[in-house]
Amino acid sequence: MVQNTAVANTAPRRVLVVDDSRAIQAIIRRILETGDMEPVQVRTASNGAEALDQVDSFRPDLVLSDWHMPGVSGIEMLQALRQMGHTDMAVGFITTETAADCLSQAHSNGAAFVLHKPFEDRVLRNAVAQALRSEPAPRPAPAPSPARPPAVESVAQLQQLLFMHLGTRSYELNKHFDEAPWVEQCPQLVALYSSAGRKGAYALGLLDAATVCLVGGMAAGHSPDEIRKALGRGQPSQPHVEHAKRFMLALAGQLRKRTATDVPAFNAAKLSSQPFDKLATVIERNNGRSDFELRLPGIGEGRISIFLT
Repeated sequence: MVQNTAVANTAPRRVLVVDDSRAIQAIIRRILETGDMEPVQVRTASNGAEALDQVDSFRPDLVLSDWHMPGVSGIEMLQALRQMGHTDMAVGFITTETAADCLSQAHSNGAAFVLHKPFEDRVLRNAVAQALRSEPAPRPAPAPSPARPPAVESVAQLQQLLFMHLGTRSYELNKHFDEAPWVEQCPQLVALYSSAGRKGAYALGLLDAATVCLVGGMAAGHSPDEIRKALGRGQPSQPHVEHAKRFMLALAGQLRKRTATDVPAFNAAKLSSQPFDKLATVIERNNGRSDFELRLPGIGEGRISIFLT
């Protein structure tokens, strides 16, 4: 038997299969490892969090993911990959999800393709071969990363926390690199955090008025029209503020620990109509910073900023 030298000398392409069904994992592996495809090396993960833990060591050429999974979903994983700097890593979805807004969200986040279960072997092989052959789409040069470390431990876990409060997966959370201090933007919800054994504030969290309306409105079960009206007024209602405070309370568990003994805890939060005196100093001299843009398609967008003091 004469072996195809070109194929034999080709390093296997790395494919990460992400699905909470071991049966589906096995089916996809069989399809990719048989037939006339170029050699592939396949690893598996059971949800988005496991996949994110593997990407830096495995460096997959392609990630094949289900949409609905426990913990971190497929779209949350894709958004986290982009925010982690893996802008050119190909990601394809294999899912039962057919909702138009979900498919739009997949493509807007750079998904290479979306296949629906059940799928034919030939269709999957063709989609994978095309994704592995395609040159990465040209993307704008990423903005420079902030000089200081992030203030949150995990973007994926922050996304999961938002999902719990928003009650919907139809949102986008993107890193925001604008270094401008939003000292003059009011009203905004200001949350203070402490840590056992430390004097003074450990961290500061800021939600602009739009985010208070978005997070608080969705958590309160308000309709998109009601939330849009609040956004138009630029003034969150009291229920919006109370629900947004609960989100800031839960955010304490996502703050990065500066030392092994740190235990960040929520102290208080207040909707401030004017900036307090030390805000500019905290922003300028922070020990860690994370800024995000929260967007609910068709409703509005706002800002989340966290600073370690």
